[in-house]
Amino acid sequence: MQADQGAKAVIPFLTHFADLTSWEYARKIVAIMPMLESSGVKVFAVGLGNASNAQEFSKYMRFPMDKLYADPTGAAYKALGFNPGFMPDAEISPYAKLIPMLAGIGSPGTVQEVLRGYAGDKEAKPVFDSPTPFDMIGLGFQRPFELATLRLFNMFSVLSKWSDLSPPQQTLLTQQGGTLAFEGENTIFRHDDSGILKYADVDELLRTVLAAQVASEPPLEVTMQGGDDGSFEAEITPTS
Repeated sequence: MQADQGAKAVIPFLTHFADLTSWEYARKIVAIMPMLESSGVKVFAVGLGNASNAQEFSKYMRFPMDKLYADPTGAAYKALGFNPGFMPDAEISPYAKLIPMLAGIGSPGTVQEVLRGYAGDKEAKPVFDSPTPFDMIGLGFQRPFELATLRLFNMFSVLSKWSDLSPPQQTLLTQQGGTLAFEGENTIFRHDDSGILKYADVDELLRTVLAAQVASEPPLEVTMQGGDDGSFEAEITPTS
């Protein structure tokens, strides 16, 4: 992709396609994509895994496949210097490495972000726009357990699709991502994910790229569908 003089582009580097971070961040990117593209900003995303993983991710997340690329080895992430996670050179199971990362080791800020999902955040907008029991707590801010509930829905969905989404190269499970934005050949925004769930703030990204104060990302609408076997699926989409 050759940069046009003065043209703007946003490139989120997601973690692997079966990661909760990717699911959470990708939904926000999908929500703001129309705003960016209507302002002439091109949006492309890269994720860790192979082409088949990317196709499945695109289907589940409704992420445009023509704007999604797969990095099967993590070469681009290494070249850009993104956080490789806990003890990247240790010859132990990457699943074992994830345990200390969830405790914040090699993954700064993760514990605080997980706690924020349970405690709520009065400086953040609500996660769900549809009427929910969270409305009894209050309106106009992220209520306690609201973000944690979204993450629980995501976890159930990811686990049911793990074999379709997880990267064949398992060392990529701990690799973190980041977000870059360009104006021509100049980098105007860079965020390196410090750890799990520590992706870029989309409001900050929009303000930088559009050079104007903008509204936060749209809230999400959740639709629950139950199966005859007692299972359920949650479909979570940005509101228009």
